[in-house]
Amino acid sequence: MRAVSLALVVLVAPLSAQAERNAAAYEKSVKKVNDAHARKPGKNREAALVKKDAATRKRALDALLKKKPSPAVHAALKRCGEAALDLDLMTDFRRIRARLSKSDQAGADALGTAVSRDRFLVRGLGGLDEPYLEQFADVMDAVLDGYDEVFGFKEWSKVPGKKLRVRVHLEERITRPPHFAPQYPWHSEIDFPVIDKKKFSSPTRTGKFLFYGLCHELGHVIAMWGHRRLEEDHHAWAHYTGVVLVDHLTKKHGKEPWMRTLRDNRWRSLAKEREKYANEKPSLDTRDGVMRTLIELHDLVGPKAIGAALNWQDKRDKRLRINHVRYYTFEQLREGFEKTLKNRKKLSALRKILP
Repeated sequence: MRAVSLALVVLVAPLSAQAERNAAAYEKSVKKVNDAHARKPGKNREAALVKKDAATRKRALDALLKKKPSPAVHAALKRCGEAALDLDLMTDFRRIRARLSKSDQAGADALGTAVSRDRFLVRGLGGLDEPYLEQFADVMDAVLDGYDEVFGFKEWSKVPGKKLRVRVHLEERITRPPHFAPQYPWHSEIDFPVIDKKKFSSPTRTGKFLFYGLCHELGHVIAMWGHRRLEEDHHAWAHYTGVVLVDHLTKKHGKEPWMRTLRDNRWRSLAKEREKYANEKPSLDTRDGVMRTLIELHDLVGPKAIGAALNWQDKRDKRLRINHVRYYTFEQLREGFEKTLKNRKKLSALRKILP
């Protein structure tokens, strides 16, 4: 009997080691492609990156999927599933999830669901299904299109060419609002809690403005201000871009079915902010002063000019980066205006707002 037990241990150990090697090979390939792209993005997009070193990943995943179910194989598959999402390998992700669903439903549930679009990938956790993610992705597409129309920003992800990520997770109650998570090495990611698994609506019954929150967090993605120890905008920039986008999208899509459950514009609008800060003087010293400064710039030169100034800085690529995330100063914003704004009268007035 002891001999049989030893034989099983000898047999199981190599199988576990093989699964470990397959997962490691898959992860290493994804990391190699993403690291090379982060060092020298060029004009490559993520749709092209998936073709690089594809044979290595195919061999590793095919070998893993042929193995009989076991805790070691399940763990290896989950590692590959996580890595697949880092390179938008949706075919691999679906193969992995389908296999886990047959023998490790808890593992499949932990891996979640995912939907990929041209500029972003949405991952759903906590029981969110693909139809929900498609609905969320429709809103995300509309918001990004709105940013194109209003500001005209050229580059979104902190690593050019990489898609944005949104981690949407179902919670019983929202204790922390949506937030930009800048720590990931290859892409910009937004952490986004929701409480309704059937539809994306806003505000919630407890007053959480999720639609505005999505618009707001994308403001953080496009521009951080100051440096590691100084938040130069005092968190006003994302609030400004958030209300501007809620205004724009409500006006453009207000009668469309998907927009009827998104009512944030009643409470979050540039008109309300303009009224709130009417007696505030533009400055960079306080949040209220920065908000007034941004409203003044908006009214003077328009959001497209603000976008052009930041695009100019992006093209130069001389400002601070922390973990690839772009950090700006208002001095650099003014420099961008000096290089891109052609109206001399407006430029003269702008110099008084940003002395």
